[in-house]
Amino acid sequence: MFEKGDFIVYGTVGVCQVDDISKTDFSDNDKLYYRLIPKFEANRTICIPVDTTKVMMRSIMTRREAQTFIQSWPNVKCKGYRNDKERPLVYKQVFQSGSCTELAAMIKEILQMEQSRKSRGSVLNIREKDGVKTARKLLFGELAAALDIGPDTVPAYIHNVTGCAC
Repeated sequence: MFEKGDFIVYGTVGVCQVDDISKTDFSDNDKLYYRLIPKFEANRTICIPVDTTKVMMRSIMTRREAQTFIQSWPNVKCKGYRNDKERPLVYKQVFQSGSCTELAAMIKEILQMEQSRKSRGSVLNIREKDGVKTARKLLFGELAAALDIGPDTVPAYIHNVTGCAC
């Protein structure tokens, strides 16, 4: 169970702070609920049962874990896919898992696809654009919270440490 004040990753919302743990006014049961405040979204509150298993929730990485993760960025390998129909299913699984390594692999893969397509005069499709946008929001939001920097500065931070684009 998380504690009041903890920062967690919540589903595809991203980093949230546990604002309160209590019974709610809108439910007749004795269940405890987390009241979550998304760190990078103004004026939004989420109430979710403490014992839910429907949405991934986990603690964010520590500052040291974030620094170690960023140093390992060049070693993150892109996945191989049997066909283009498999890719969206894998992306959905990545978002549900909340795995930082899988999110980084996804970001790297889509960046490579974008560069390859640009050289041929083509662009990413909307699913790929949305996928990389969500992956960046989740991963860069967590890294930003762990490092106490803004999410928009994370790509430059990664580049400064590793020399890699993201």
